[in-house]
Amino acid sequence: MKKIATITIILLTIALSSNIFGQNHAWLDEINRFANDDTISDDSLYTILTHWDSYPELDSTGVFITYYNQINDTLNAPYVLFVPSNYDPHQKTAMIVNLHGGVSTREFYPLDEGFPQDNSFIPFAKKNKWLILFPFGNIDTSWWDMAGVRNIQTQIRTLKTYYNIDDDRIFLTGFSDGASGSFFIAMTSPDDFASMYPLNGFLSVGSIVTNRPTYLPNMVNRSVNVINTDLDGLYPAARMRLIIELALGAGADILYKEYWGIGHAFDYAEYEIPIMINNMKLQPRDIFHPSIYWEAWTPEYGKCDWLEIIEIDSTLEKKSWHKEYQIQLPNDRISFGFYPDDDFDYDGIMVNNLVEGETPARQMGLEERDLIIKMDGIPIHSLGDMDSLKTFKQRGDSVSLTVIRNEEEIKLYGQFPDTTYDDAIIYSKPSGAVKADYFCR
Repeated sequence: MKKIATITIILLTIALSSNIFGQNHAWLDEINRFANDDTISDDSLYTILTHWDSYPELDSTGVFITYYNQINDTLNAPYVLFVPSNYDPHQKTAMIVNLHGGVSTREFYPLDEGFPQDNSFIPFAKKNKWLILFPFGNIDTSWWDMAGVRNIQTQIRTLKTYYNIDDDRIFLTGFSDGASGSFFIAMTSPDDFASMYPLNGFLSVGSIVTNRPTYLPNMVNRSVNVINTDLDGLYPAARMRLIIELALGAGADILYKEYWGIGHAFDYAEYEIPIMINNMKLQPRDIFHPSIYWEAWTPEYGKCDWLEIIEIDSTLEKKSWHKEYQIQLPNDRISFGFYPDDDFDYDGIMVNNLVEGETPARQMGLEERDLIIKMDGIPIHSLGDMDSLKTFKQRGDSVSLTVIRNEEEIKLYGQFPDTTYDDAIIYSKPSGAVKADYFCR
């Protein structure tokens, strides 16, 4: 094998794309020097590159460092890296990638409001001397669209040129939208990660929001450790359990756990994070596992470790093992269909805007800038009050809201729709699937 081919394979193996190299010219110059040295054998070159430790010394550790990824001319996505005390640039260091919830906002999270400094994983990262990457996403870089996935990948690969990050010990987690994003990446772009830990998310959000397929069997390639809670008003465990059973039937490598008596909150963090950290230590990435199943509707999501789908011919007859896994999920969530004004700091709930489509809010005549002060005649001071009252409601129930509009108190009447049943996965595109094995001689 020619050395240039060896270098190509190694660089693919450590998942560094060519557009990242330019951000650390000294690093690339040193690799080129080794590449042009004919006295270094192929095996030695592989050893040099996979044990690379030529990283800069840091002025300080135990700090949060903010970076930016310039996505296009108008979009500059922030991300924050926690660097533990006594980080050693000569030692490979594990890294957790933590995706935040609420990713569909127009603006990125503010950098000065305690996130990510108050994150529950920080004490455990300090104890184990691990890095934590906190990507920031918004509606243009959500965790389940291509721009958002590429944003995360670029951040990881940029940091790899400056920090001694262990390629085989990068772990993905997140809460709420961050968990749903972790599922999406497990099914579309898992290469960078050893395992995933979705917390209080929902497996099919990425498919439903984008109206594009995701494929449950793809989760055979990574361990996905899932937690949901029974009182979660967004993604209750009873609903999640149905699609988890479907995924297990499709061969997904899932460990599923439920906490009872907890709503949409990470109240189990102190019990669960130590277990998660121990699991991470036992689950390094293996990109040379001998068998891969991979399915994609576009070549842009066609890569998993050593296998890549570069073209899809939808006219070919499907093999017997190429199946669509589907289930009808009950849609019994109690929701009015409006977005609150998060900057409103007074009693009541200020309506920022309305969700598109036929919703109870639109049916009862709720308008933007209405101030909701009562539900069924009971005073409301916050979203928490409304959420508590909604727990007593079922689909088909009538409901009233009292609002202040133009300084006038108005009572609105409506009804929650009956329970409907929807596809768990949106199979809107034809796909190609591969079952592949490799053998070492």
